[in-house]
Amino acid sequence: MPRAREYVTNAEKQAAYRQRHAAQQRPRAAYLAALARSLHGVLQDAVAAHTSPVPDALLGAQADETLRHLIHYIQAGGTAPPELRPAAPKEPSKGIRQSAPHLI
Repeated sequence: MPRAREYVTNAEKQAAYRQRHAAQQRPRAAYLAALARSLHGVLQDAVAAHTSPVPDALLGAQADETLRHLIHYIQAGGTAPPELRPAAPKEPSKGIRQSAPHLI
């Protein structure tokens, strides 16, 4: 004699499976994008109010840029990404003769 069906439809069976394995599922891309936009907005407000916990330079024009800057900032132990740091003045290297600008 066959066992009684636990789920009436396949949709119920699939929903139960997804619920049991929810912790093993990766977050959806749309959810992550919404979180990035939310973080960008929160940082925008904090920068405008001068209460940002991170350097203002980390705020990008778009959420993805802000997120890249924040990731680099955290990985680098609290230093700004290279493209946001002020450029050091370049000194001519010694031993190589520099051409005169009027001869070029």
